[in-house]
Amino acid sequence: MTFLIVLGIYFAALFLVGWMSRRSMGFPALTLAAGALIADLWTDSLTPVVAQSGLVIVKPPLESLVAIVLTLLPAFVVMMRAPKMASKHHGWFGSLVFATLGVMLTYAAFSNAVVLDEGSKDIVRQIFSREAIITTAAILLAVLEVLLYRKPHTHDKHK
Repeated sequence: MTFLIVLGIYFAALFLVGWMSRRSMGFPALTLAAGALIADLWTDSLTPVVAQSGLVIVKPPLESLVAIVLTLLPAFVVMMRAPKMASKHHGWFGSLVFATLGVMLTYAAFSNAVVLDEGSKDIVRQIFSREAIITTAAILLAVLEVLLYRKPHTHDKHK
C-alpha cells in the first residue's frame, strides 16, 4: 500500500498545483503530452549530461528524475501563461484532468523511482491496464477544454 500512498500524494500534488494556479488547465494538460514526447526522445541523451554536471543521485534513478522533469517542466511553464479559469468548478475539473494525465504520462519513470509493494500490485495493474483509454480520454477532455474555453467576464456595474 505504500506505493499507492506515494502515488496518491503525487496525484494530489499535481492537482493542487493546477488548482492553486487558478488557470485553465487545458493548455498545460496538452503540454504534458508534448513533455512526455520530449522525455521519450531526450531522456537517454540528457541523463549523462546531467550526471556529468555533478548531480549524482542513486535512489531514485537519475534517468527517472530527468524523464519526470522533462515531462512536467513544459506544462508548468505553459501553466504560468495559461488564461485565467472561468469558475471554481471549471478549475476542479481541469486540475483533475491535469493530475490524471500527469500521473499516467510519468508513471513509467515514477515506477522506476518507487518500489511497487505486493499490496499495491493488483490495484496498480488494474488502473494501468487501461492506461491507453485513460490517457486518451484525458487528452480529449483537455482539447475540449481548450475549444470550449470562455474568457471570464468582467462585471461592469454601470453601463
